[in-house]
Amino acid sequence: MSELNGVLLVDKPVDMTSHDVVGKVRRIFETRAVGHCGTLDPMASGLLILLLGSATKLSDYLLTQDKTYLTTVRLGVTTDSYDITGEVTARCESKVSEPKIFKAIEELTGDVELEIPAYSAKKVNGKKLYEMAREGQEMILPKKVMSFYDMEIVESSSDAVTVKLSCSKGSFIRAWGHELGQRLEVGGTLSALRRLGSLPFRVDHAITLDDLVSLKEKVGEIPNPSSLGSSYIPCARVLPHLKLLVADHKEQKLLSNGQIPHSISSRLIFEVKQAQKSKITQDVRVVNSEQNLLAILQATPDRGVKIRRVFKP
Repeated sequence: MSELNGVLLVDKPVDMTSHDVVGKVRRIFETRAVGHCGTLDPMASGLLILLLGSATKLSDYLLTQDKTYLTTVRLGVTTDSYDITGEVTARCESKVSEPKIFKAIEELTGDVELEIPAYSAKKVNGKKLYEMAREGQEMILPKKVMSFYDMEIVESSSDAVTVKLSCSKGSFIRAWGHELGQRLEVGGTLSALRRLGSLPFRVDHAITLDDLVSLKEKVGEIPNPSSLGSSYIPCARVLPHLKLLVADHKEQKLLSNGQIPHSISSRLIFEVKQAQKSKITQDVRVVNSEQNLLAILQATPDRGVKIRRVFKP
């Protein structure tokens, strides 16, 4: 059984659900303690962040990060799911000029209010939209402000455009592609989607499922951190943007019992003052001398230092 506690970066193939990937990794590492951050649709490929062992406690931090995608929007086709796997609802010949495409993309840069796709897990009145869509229920799709930036047009023609872009948490690339087609008055749907990054991780550091299987067969046992290379990040290094404190043996014992040592609090006086001034909570990582993550603490505006998460070293 695996004793790994950290993030595993996997390059998800097309035609697999995120849950399928989790199931396969559970079998490879012989553990149930595997979760994922940021679902990818079956038609999408690319970076899927898996959480092994106690790293599942870090999901709240990773789910909020911005993401980068490479996507192709097919023009002249509209589908109910806003991607090529859905049912075609409209089709026309697309002869849109490149300048018009570029202008529409420029207009869809920044904060844009878009309809959430019908085939999504967003809940309305306690029910997921895709459940309502599959039942044929009539519905008014909710709208949401989504943020898109760092646009780079990789390739374009009169009937398709490939764009590299970044977006904020909770943004739907399918909604963006659909809206692009609407503004060009020919319709549009995603024909390809690949996640290139989710801060602070990139897909070029990820491992494929085939390589994971081959690795296990080669070593004849559960893969270890050294064999996984840059695709595995231990808990202590998952959140590099957070301040880092190293605890001694006595401090480690107190933290494991849910107590904050005075010596730790005294080292966070500056952070507490900053939190009081800005009214914004600041998180801090605490590790032991072996660089194992012990806890995540918070310097708060009104309660000083408190524990948010405790980890077994």
